[in-house]
Amino acid sequence: MTDRQLVVVAAVFAGFLTACDQLIHVRTGTLVYHWGPQVWDQTIIVPMTFFLAGVAMLLVSRRVQQHELRRRRAALSLGLVIAAYLVSGLLDPDLAWPYAVVLLVVWVVRLVLRRERGIAVAACGAIAIGGVLGESVLSALGEFDYAAPDVVGVPWWLFPLYLHGALAAADVVALVRSRASAVPAGRRT
Repeated sequence: MTDRQLVVVAAVFAGFLTACDQLIHVRTGTLVYHWGPQVWDQTIIVPMTFFLAGVAMLLVSRRVQQHELRRRRAALSLGLVIAAYLVSGLLDPDLAWPYAVVLLVVWVVRLVLRRERGIAVAACGAIAIGGVLGESVLSALGEFDYAAPDVVGVPWWLFPLYLHGALAAADVVALVRSRASAVPAGRRT
């Protein structure tokens, strides 16, 4: 994945995740933004925050070496993240811990089915820890609050949700790589 492709994919992620955040977490009251100015109850820096997070996740994910990836696996990976995100917005806060365990078990199963486990574990761990700490810091700075935080200002399910997001990022990187290698050398830009 070239730097240009990384920026484009991160920008697409930012737009998509901003919409998901709006529809799944803001509208359900899972989190509330405090900083202004705001558009539709989200601070205007949300897309930039997601863009920077996307760049970081993709940079880490570029280290995960994968074999050629089919669109179906990348779509399934992204669909799983969206479904997990949706459930997190609809979930009763009392179920945050059991939901975190379910997400973690599903992530372990997904990981076992992959070939590149070692580096994937390291990349996923770095992304999940960085994501949770980043959100914790932004929450502590007053940008937003989760309605039902469990640990360091965030819900239990956030860490395993980032683990799934990390696998999705690795799948997208692999898909972009495989598509780029399929383009004849004279047609690449």
